[in-house]
Formats: sequence, C-alpha cells, structure tokens
Amino acid sequence: DGTLVSSVYMIPLGALAEHQNFEGLGAADAAVDHVDIQYNAGHPGVAEPHYHIVVWHVTPERAAELR
Repeated sequence: DGTLVSSVYMIPLGALAEHQNFEGLGAADAAVDHVDIQYNAGHPGVAEPHYHIVVWHVTPERAAELR
C-alpha cells in the first residue's frame, strides 16, 4: 500500500574490524518502531560477510505478517 516497512544498512565485517565510523547516514522521514541487527554471510550484490542493520518502521507483529 506504499507504506515504508523498513530501511536496511549493510555494513561489511571488514569495515567494523577497521573501526570505521558511519556518520551522516541518510534516514527515512518515518517513525522508528524497533531495530534488528542480523549477520549475513554474503549474497548477490554484497558478496562479503556483513551485518544488516534493519530499522523497522512497523511493529514486530506487522513485520511478521509481511514475511
């Protein structure tokens, strides 16, 4: 229905190991309900291991309905 559900940042493990800072990241103009951090071993588009930082704009219950 056009409602923004989540925003995802993908942070490579190498960047974390190098203690890189991530400042001034863009953010959607939407309320944040909760945030999840999930490890990912890699996938097409981001082959190296990384973390997904998922900024949810809907409740966990609503997100579960969408999966």
